[in-house]
Formats: sequence, C-alpha cells, structure tokens
Amino acid sequence: MVNPDGNEALKRDIRIGKQNSRYYEVLEGLENGEKVITSNYDSFGDADNIVLK
Repeated sequence: MVNPDGNEALKRDIRIGKQNSRYYEVLEGLENGEKVITSNYDSFGDADNIVLK
C-alpha cells in the first residue's frame, strides 16, 4: 500500500479471491481507494517498506 503522501510503500498481507491474467479480486487487506504497487516484490527481499522518489 502506498502511503497518502506517495513517498513510501508499506508491505501488507492481503487475501486474494478470484483471478485471471488481468484482474485479482482482493478479499481482505485493502481499503477502497488505496494505491498499491503491483510489480513483483522479490527484488526487495524481506523489506517491510520501500521509499519512493
């Protein structure tokens, strides 16, 4: 989830429901209107947050 200031992203557990090649149904862990990063998180290792510039 990207914070409201847009300068940091926080790792958060979510629960996914139905999915296809373009869409994921998020059942838990996000609120309406929150911004997220959808790229692969592997390159960030065990980091719980990412500073965005």
